[in-house]
Amino acid sequence: MDGRMEKGGDDMRELEFAVSGQRIEKMQGCDFGGLVAGTKGYLRARFMFDAAWKRCKIAASFFDASGHEEAMPVAEGACEIPESVLKRDVFYVSLTGMRNRYTITTNRLAIRQGRR
Repeated sequence: MDGRMEKGGDDMRELEFAVSGQRIEKMQGCDFGGLVAGTKGYLRARFMFDAAWKRCKIAASFFDASGHEEAMPVAEGACEIPESVLKRDVFYVSLTGMRNRYTITTNRLAIRQGRR
């Protein structure tokens, strides 16, 4: 997969992540190279979950370099990456899933991008 998808006629780039228990990692085979700060409406995160996340309502938290957080609901395993965190050379992602009395969270993963 080349990491691109069609959404409403727009060509979006998908960054794919593997989620196993409380660990989130970059998906092997997904190209994270060539990311450039300042993107708007172009980057999307796609998550592949293990059984620990089954039936959970999931939110992805994205953080900029200063720690500002923006949470996005994950629907059908994906969400857009908010432009507010894409302004500098690094942003972070983590996940939280909830069902009944069960809550699961992941580590915070850094994603590096170049400057314009």
